[in-house]
Amino acid sequence: MAESLSMAFLVVLESLSPAERAVFLLHEVFGYEHKEISGITGTSAANSQQILARARRHAEEGKPRFEASRAQREEVARRFFAAAGGGDLDGLLRALAPDVVYYGDGGGKARAVAAPLHGRDRVARFLAGLFRRIGNLEASFRIVEVNGQPGAIAYDRDGHVVNVLALDIAEGVVQGIRCVVNPDKLRHLGRVSELALKPPPETR
Repeated sequence: MAESLSMAFLVVLESLSPAERAVFLLHEVFGYEHKEISGITGTSAANSQQILARARRHAEEGKPRFEASRAQREEVARRFFAAAGGGDLDGLLRALAPDVVYYGDGGGKARAVAAPLHGRDRVARFLAGLFRRIGNLEASFRIVEVNGQPGAIAYDRDGHVVNVLALDIAEGVVQGIRCVVNPDKLRHLGRVSELALKPPPETR
């Protein structure tokens, strides 16, 4: 019985976006109030309530959000990266879900956002700035598959790995973005660039 319940719960979680999943778990499983959730997720208490309402609706509908075909996901990714690389803010906004979440992973060794970024406008403007810096540094990116979803690897002018972007795509838009700049997680891809690395601590 417990195993069946666990499997059913996992199916429910798969029907939710990253933001919905976080709020749903914090509220429904761990009993956090929306004011507490807002402090954890970086969203407002009112927005947390809205996200929970959507999460409950999607859970009741039982529709998997990650049902898009590979061709559909690749088309969304193509539009996303074309907009990001071309500085097209309107295009980025159209490619992102309203409650999209951006996660950074620097592992304490590279520069990355300290807390997740929530919301279409905030994430779009951050990405526009990020890709503008990539262009200014004469870096480039190549679209690849990351954990079964479209993503990209960024390279510096010498061909060294800067970061990996992984996209969570569902319902025709990007629901979540994970940017890995942690050098320990990039070395298997080749030599890691020093562009995003934090300087070593000073020694006396």
